[in-house]
Amino acid sequence: MIPDKSRLKQKIRSVEDARQEHVQSILQEHGPIRSGSLVKIIRKCGKPNCHCAAGQGHPTTYLSSKEGGRTRMVYVSSGVEADVGQQAQRYRHFRKHRASLAKLAQQSLDLIDQLQVALQTTEPVLPPKVARGVAKGVRKRRGR
Repeated sequence: MIPDKSRLKQKIRSVEDARQEHVQSILQEHGPIRSGSLVKIIRKCGKPNCHCAAGQGHPTTYLSSKEGGRTRMVYVSSGVEADVGQQAQRYRHFRKHRASLAKLAQQSLDLIDQLQVALQTTEPVLPPKVARGVAKGVRKRRGR
């Protein structure tokens, strides 16, 4: 069954509108982005008289990211923790919109392929009609 051409065109327009929204969201990003996530780990410092020896540890913040297929943990000091957290959040936001763009691009291509099938004709190609035995555009000369 061949899908309705006008409905396919409407779907393509709506997918392209959604893509445009994601592109605008990506273009509005101005700040630096940083891949990874902030992770808080409770650690013991090892000093025998510290309060962490009794069970309550020291909270330490790390930036966890993948490099070459391996997880890398980088210490983040409390002075830059908020900035690094915002950069990591912007990175996740950026990647989310990028993934949506990829999915919508594939949907758009699929719909365009369906539209091609719907628009394609299977009627046979016929030669142009001949008017009174004379091909169109050719005139008989009179009087000779």
